[in-house]
This record gives sequence, structure tokens and C-alpha cells, in this order.
Amino acid sequence: MKFNKILLGVAICTTGLITSCKKDDSGVQVSTSETNSTVQASGVAADDEKIAASVPMLMSTDFLQRVSEESVASNNPTRLAKGKPTTGDRTLPTVLITSPSTGSIVSGTVGITVSASDNVGVSSVKISVDGTVLATKSAAPYTFSWNALTAIAGTHTISATAQDAAGNISSTSIQVGINALPTGDLTAPLVSITSPANGSSFTIGATTTVGVAASDNIGVTSVSFSVDGVVKSTLAAAPYNFSWNTTGVASGAHTLTATAKDAAGNTKTSSISVALNTVIVNPPTLPTSYRLNTPPAITQGSESSCVAFSAVYIARSIEQYYKTNATSYSQATNIFSPEFAYNLAKVGADCGSGTNYTNLLELMKNQGVPTWQSMPYSSTNGCTLMPTSTQYADAANYKISSYISIANTDQTAIKSRIVSNHPVMVYCTIDQAFYDLMPGMIWNTKVSTYGFPHSLAIVGYDDSKKAYLAMNSWGTGWGDAGFCWVDYNFFPTVTSYLTYSIN
Repeated sequence: MKFNKILLGVAICTTGLITSCKKDDSGVQVSTSETNSTVQASGVAADDEKIAASVPMLMSTDFLQRVSEESVASNNPTRLAKGKPTTGDRTLPTVLITSPSTGSIVSGTVGITVSASDNVGVSSVKISVDGTVLATKSAAPYTFSWNALTAIAGTHTISATAQDAAGNISSTSIQVGINALPTGDLTAPLVSITSPANGSSFTIGATTTVGVAASDNIGVTSVSFSVDGVVKSTLAAAPYNFSWNTTGVASGAHTLTATAKDAAGNTKTSSISVALNTVIVNPPTLPTSYRLNTPPAITQGSESSCVAFSAVYIARSIEQYYKTNATSYSQATNIFSPEFAYNLAKVGADCGSGTNYTNLLELMKNQGVPTWQSMPYSSTNGCTLMPTSTQYADAANYKISSYISIANTDQTAIKSRIVSNHPVMVYCTIDQAFYDLMPGMIWNTKVSTYGFPHSLAIVGYDDSKKAYLAMNSWGTGWGDAGFCWVDYNFFPTVTSYLTYSIN
């Protein structure tokens, strides 16, 4: 597949293991191809996972409530926060066997009906009987036939497993009998997490006691405790109190699950959602639209410096503008040098090397960044220049105190950040539809499966458009004079899970 020809002001992006988000400023038409043998370094490098996991997360009360409700409703971990800037769907599908009913007697050809749903879409539903796969369907209705004449008399287990396109999986099972009622104990235990409360928030490094209540008509044989689907501990007898050491656990929402089991193998689960290293925000009524005052839209040129532009030229400059109550932008006072940050933080030696937010933001916190006037940006010969002592000294005057992360699905938190005059930086995956954006258009669809990583800054929103306003680094000849609108619902499908914002 080849992209259409791209006019001046749009990035040249070749493919391979990683792809470029550099800009073409040659003034000629260029064409890119997935089979192009020239592989250039990406403008976006992977974040340091250890740093990303420890960044405090801003989380709205409605987002945490939504996570909690999903966890409780599905009795499955939603895996909404791992500390990694991973793009894509992380919510498990839900699945239920609606026919036959558990404990029923079946014979002959048995019709099995399954209900399955997902926040994005179910890709497959698989049915198995006593552990042997019977059939798989990729689209609804999820109805199956089982020839029970081939099975011996007694109790049999029917299981259904649903999977979505992102590989998230959920399963459920029932027991039925052939020729007679299923034998043995068919009553599942009762289980609930009694503490902490659903929606609680904790500090990373603390040890939390998780209390579980469990009972059964005959007797509970074990209770296991899991965090985000990973079993941490199992107890064979009451009291079912577990210690959860949160040292090293990523900031954000996590699902705690208790699973009770009886001697017959019947199980029951109970889940809650809690938050770690988070700042919970419950803002007053937000305005229906808001737009930050930004520095002029300019081009990054031929350097793969999109991350430095979004973090330094856009975000850091806006922070200084509002912090000092400025009335205009100046390269001497409140427009900062992406060259300084890019040259120090890029992962390779050449100008096609990428950067990431964690390295850049740590640089901005520990060393600061100088003004544009102190270290001007050059897309032709600037990336190899190392800062002088004077430029380092200027940078030290403009250190940031800290930064936070926000989930890309937490619309309330993102909006509240913008209204507080803090832009939000984000990784995204762009394709031809992004290239082709024009004034008045909203980016709300993909036109190809091919895409490459790029970096933008969210500087506004408009509820009437149902979209965020993003500022790019491709000059005024692209999009709407260097800006574009991104649909609220489309935004999480093309952006990394973690976004960042400077304090």
C-alpha cells in the first residue's frame, strides 16, 4: 500500500521497524511507501517504563467510578493502568452463557447460546465442553450445537471464552447433566472484598490489608487474591486477610479480585478498583469550550523532534506564559528551545533519532530548558550542537517542579487540566487521514491500517464539536493553520494510554 502524494508542509515518514515523523521542507511533492527500504529513526522513542510507572496520575472521580463499576460488573480486571504508554484497548469483554441454564438436564443436540459484548468489539467467541474446544465464531449470533449423544452420562462443563481485537479475554462456564441431574455440589461459594472500599486511593509503597469474606453451603477450600489478574496469594482457611505491598506498582487504577473455591471446584469472584499514586480531581462544572493561548505554529523541519516541540516549544512555553501572566509571546522570555532538549535527550546521534516524554520531562525537571533566544532551533544543522555553559545556566532558571500523567480515556481530567491552563502532551499513531486534515475538519477516522508514531499537544476542547484541539509542529500549511480537532471518542483509539502534563 502506498500513501497518496503529500504536499509541502507534511511529514516524510518511511517504514520499517520504526518510522520517521520528520518533516519535508524541500518544497516538492514526495511519496512514501510501506515497502520503502530507507528506514529512518522515529521521532517517538519508547518511554522508560520504570519512570512512567512512577509518575503520579491525575484521575477524575467519574473516571475512577467508571473503572470501579466495570470491575464489579464483570468480575474481571479491566487492566486500565500498567504504567506503560500503550496504545489501544485494555478493557476485557464480557461473556455469559444464556442457554442452557446451569444445573439443567440436556440430551440429543444441545443448543448453546452465548451473549458477548465489548467496549470496542468482540472478535471471537469459543465454546468448549469438558475442556475440549467445540467451535469458534467470529460474529454474532453466538449460537452453537453440541451433540450430547456422544457424551457419557453424568456432569459436564460448558465453557465460553470471548476475545476482542486487542487480545483481551474473558471466560465463563456452567455445569449440565446428561440423563440425570448433575451430581455433586453445584452451589458456588459467596465472596466479597470487605476492605478496602471500592474506589479507594493509596500511596505507592504502602502495605494495604485486603479483607475478604467467603462462605459456602458445604465449605470453602481456598480464597485467592489477585491484582490485575495476577494471583498474589492464596489462603486455605479464614480469616482471609491479605497484605498487598504496593512498592513498584504503577500509578493509576488497579483491579483487586478475590476468588473463592469449594471442594467441588465451584468458584466465585468479587472485584473492586483502587487507585495508586493518584490525585483525584472533582472539578466544578467545566465550560463547554476552552482554548489556550499558544506560541505561533511553526515547523520542526527535517529533524525528528516532534516530542521536543510538543513538550518544550508548546507545553513549556504555554506554562510560562500563564505562570507569568504574560500578554504576548517572546523568544527572549517565554518561548523555549526544543533544540536544547532534543539534542540532549534524543536516543541516537543523528537528526533522525527519536526522543520520549519521560527523558525530556526528567531533563526539564533536573536541568530546565533555555529560552529560544538563548539556543535557537535549526532544522538543518542544529541537532549536533551541544549546549554551552551559558545555555545550561539559562536553562537552570526555567526548571519545572514536576509532571503528571492522565489516562487518555479520562475526558474530565484532560478537560480540567486544559481549563487550569496546562496543555496535555500525547503520543499518537497517524495515517493518511491525519495528513489530509484541512480547516474545519475533525480527525475521527482511520483510512489505512498503516501508521507511525507522532507527538502532539492538546491545547483546547469544544463540546459542540465533541473534540479536542491539538497543536502540531508541521507549520501553518498543515491542518487548520497548524492545529487540528480530534474527536473525543476517536482520541483513545489513536493515542497512547498515558498522556502527560507539566505542573
